[in-house]
Amino acid sequence: LTLEAGDVDQILGAQRRALVPFALVALAVNLLASLLLHLFVARPVMRLSAAADQVRLQRARAISLPDLEDRKDEIGDLARSLESMTETLSARMDAIERFAADVAHEIKNPLTSIRSALETLDLVKDKDKRDRLTVVLQQDVRRLDRLITDISNASRLDAELSRDRP
Repeated sequence: LTLEAGDVDQILGAQRRALVPFALVALAVNLLASLLLHLFVARPVMRLSAAADQVRLQRARAISLPDLEDRKDEIGDLARSLESMTETLSARMDAIERFAADVAHEIKNPLTSIRSALETLDLVKDKDKRDRLTVVLQQDVRRLDRLITDISNASRLDAELSRDRP
């Protein structure tokens, strides 16, 4: 048994030395696979993430990633989806800006009329003319109330529609 124990140690040592090239090949394949995954998956995803951060932080309206949109894999799909999402957000922001401008214009008209009627009210001494100015004031106040109600209803409807699943 003692004589054969020496042979076992030599055999185990030889087998271990024989496994070293396989371990080195496995290590090289692992490093190559990691490099390829980094180049073709992680790096493009990091670029997409940086572009999304650019939209969020710099208030940019759109991102452009032509080198990633041409890809036919999931990362290309993600790039196209991000591009589409930012275009939709930009269109929605434009619509909100137009809506705000329209609302401001619609509210300023009755306010101007109310201001004019109030300034004139002190100057008018005739009861009939004062009554007509009061009617104009009441109409403009109702008009403002109607506008605010319509805007509130439209905002509520838009919020409900945005929460609904398509």
